[in-house]
Amino acid sequence: MQFSTRRLFLFILVIVILFVTVRHWRENTPTVVAKAAVLMDANNGKLLYSLNSDTPLPPASMSKMMTEYIVLGKIHDGSLKWDDRVPITNARLEEEAAKIAVHHGDTLTIHDLYQAMVISSANNAAVTLAEEIAGSESNFAELMNQKAKELGLSDDAHFVNATGLEGTQSTVMTAHDVAQLAYRLINDYPEVLETTRLSSSQLDYDGIRVTSTNMMLTSNNPDIQFEGVDGLKTGYTNQAGYCFAGTAKLGNKRLISVVMGASDETARFIETKKLLAYGFEKWYIPPFLTNIHQFINTYIRHVGV
Repeated sequence: MQFSTRRLFLFILVIVILFVTVRHWRENTPTVVAKAAVLMDANNGKLLYSLNSDTPLPPASMSKMMTEYIVLGKIHDGSLKWDDRVPITNARLEEEAAKIAVHHGDTLTIHDLYQAMVISSANNAAVTLAEEIAGSESNFAELMNQKAKELGLSDDAHFVNATGLEGTQSTVMTAHDVAQLAYRLINDYPEVLETTRLSSSQLDYDGIRVTSTNMMLTSNNPDIQFEGVDGLKTGYTNQAGYCFAGTAKLGNKRLISVVMGASDETARFIETKKLLAYGFEKWYIPPFLTNIHQFINTYIRHVGV
């Protein structure tokens, strides 16, 4: 009789824990205010949350993740070296929006250009890298589209330049495409996180300091701070609105988030925080459940069930 009572107590305890936990998780499914959003498990590529995830939209500078992917591939196969030096031309100085302060005739290393592109989203750095690799930016765009097929991006994904800037034609991707690209980038070339986690960095050339566009790394605003964030890529154009592909790691679990078309610069990070908080709370065992599991095991050992 004593044996059955103890078993019954443990059964009821587990049921109560599961009921409270599931109820808590269901009540905390986020309402993301954006044109599209995705949350992905970075360990296996599984989608954990989806809002208009298959709608083609302009990704703005999030498309630079493809430029990063190709650059890192060239580093790995030996066709580029970090200390290779590349001259800046007048054409490369004409890029609009984010850029580094360089002049015609200046010579920068591949590493400096890569850091400027990844950390501060410098468009002139991205174009310089593209032309160095493919001879022209249009040739590089063809390489980007070829790589998109290899990486399993949707048929809607189409790249027109190395930067994500809009012109007579615009790059388009779905939120799922952006997440898939981020997934392949950080799994195939995890060293990218050594750069994306930096709030700022000083280039070798002329002591230029580049600052991250990722406010989750640089801001003291508690509304957007989140433990474990170490990337990945912001984006903004008039058509795209405010975008962000984020990633965070807690323990041995990593998530990838994508927000497209948020209303303002801060909102994209607020919506990202919602997604990451939801993901780590719902899909992974929180510490309090681990502690309860340990308590039950201790109880079983002491009562001899």
